[in-house]
Amino acid sequence: MPRQGLGHSSVDIYNMVTPGTDDPVWRNKTSGQLMMGYQQTRSNFVLFSQDATDTEAWSKTNTAIDSTLYEAPDNSTTANAIKSNSTGEKAYNITQTSLSVTAGKTYTLSVHLKKENLGFGQVKFADGSVDYTSHFNLTTGAVTNAANLISTSVDEMDDNWFRCSITFQAQNTSNGNAICIAQSAAGDSTPNVAVSGIVLLYVWGWQLEENSEMSAYIVTTNSARTTTETLNDTSETWDFDSADLMPEADPDDDGVWEIPDNIVLNGDYEELGSELVTNGTFDADSNWTLQSSWSISGGKASYDAVVSGHYLKQTLSSISAGKTVKIQFDISDVAAGKTAFLKLEVSGTPETVFTYTHFSAGTYTFYHKLTSGLDRLNFVPATSSTGGAFSIDNISVKQVDPNTRWTLGTGWSIEDGKAIHEGGSSNTYLNQQNVTTIGGVYEAVFTLSGSLNATNYIQVYGASSYTISPNKYTSAGTYTLYFTADATNFRFRAVSPDNDVSIDNVTVTEYAIQPLDV
Repeated sequence: MPRQGLGHSSVDIYNMVTPGTDDPVWRNKTSGQLMMGYQQTRSNFVLFSQDATDTEAWSKTNTAIDSTLYEAPDNSTTANAIKSNSTGEKAYNITQTSLSVTAGKTYTLSVHLKKENLGFGQVKFADGSVDYTSHFNLTTGAVTNAANLISTSVDEMDDNWFRCSITFQAQNTSNGNAICIAQSAAGDSTPNVAVSGIVLLYVWGWQLEENSEMSAYIVTTNSARTTTETLNDTSETWDFDSADLMPEADPDDDGVWEIPDNIVLNGDYEELGSELVTNGTFDADSNWTLQSSWSISGGKASYDAVVSGHYLKQTLSSISAGKTVKIQFDISDVAAGKTAFLKLEVSGTPETVFTYTHFSAGTYTFYHKLTSGLDRLNFVPATSSTGGAFSIDNISVKQVDPNTRWTLGTGWSIEDGKAIHEGGSSNTYLNQQNVTTIGGVYEAVFTLSGSLNATNYIQVYGASSYTISPNKYTSAGTYTLYFTADATNFRFRAVSPDNDVSIDNVTVTEYAIQPLDV
């Protein structure tokens, strides 16, 4: 088994990348069958990849490429020079058109560049409405001004050559353009060239491939070229070279399986922000404003039940409306035969977390979705036939989902490590943006609880159409589904809810081979 623990039979099949080692295996996304792959294929779609003099494949703007050839990175004399054929502040570039890309697929465009009179090169692919671009410093290899890309890479080579690449996900199915623009500085797409006929940059070895990273360069002429390479079986534990391509029945341990990362953030809904309360443990008589019926000593704030309505208050950093906070505190020293009878306000509006409520000794937790914002804690006790003296301690306030991983529609909240939808509002969403890549294949796992039925159910999908199947969950349980993403977001929809429904332990991972008993 290869040490990465996953592989497949061709480049970028099911959005996985061929590993550079032996014995790749992959699981068919439809049948679930474990497959053995022993070859990899790669393609370069650029025509005349190291002959920019070809007038049908390459067009030039304010440049000329003559027949003079220069030393290339492979030590052959096959590199071209981009020369100015005009002067002044202009765009100097070469372009190849009609390079087909498909929306949702991932491509890498790479080219070898070397500076001469201009020291920067811009590499760009234009699919008709979106430009995928980056600027490369051909002295240092630094990358700047990247736009609409998944990633960039630079390989520094001998004799001051750099192999520069951009990786992007096509947003449109179209015949796009691969472009190299000579620049005097990053961001300068129209350098001022004073002399016509001087060498601006050297260029060699273009490659456009359907892959998430650049691979070994493939030379092309008048058509795209595909190469097939055998992956050698060198493992001492697995044997994929025999006639039936079957592994040993009981192999020894040969490494570990790679577990894909969960690309959903805060999928267990446990993320909390930093503590907003200062001196919530009352270790000192400070940071709190208290009226005469309150005192702080012995690591507690105590209410003597002499005057109703005297508050214990602290001003907090502001939290905006719509956010949820977790509020926790301990009640102790409750007078015999009495209760702690108090209310809690979190803003001067006022906004009440709970109205006058009876508390016995214990620890209490409240989740509160702010309607007017939070800027204070104001504990207000009262005396009554049942309300008496008590102490309060360990007061804590933290924001729930502090980085706003999830967007909460009407009726949704995050409480006690779960996303909860309250009955009464329908067709509203729990959504996380920028999770998936369009066209990618994913595995999602999540747990539903609460009263679900044929009319009170949860749907899961990305775009406006219900493309993730199955898309209706009518009973509690833990579910696993596989889907091809048609959007970059992942969301739950509560449909016609009559009762509260909870969601927890959400994971979304790129679909890859899983440990199987083979």
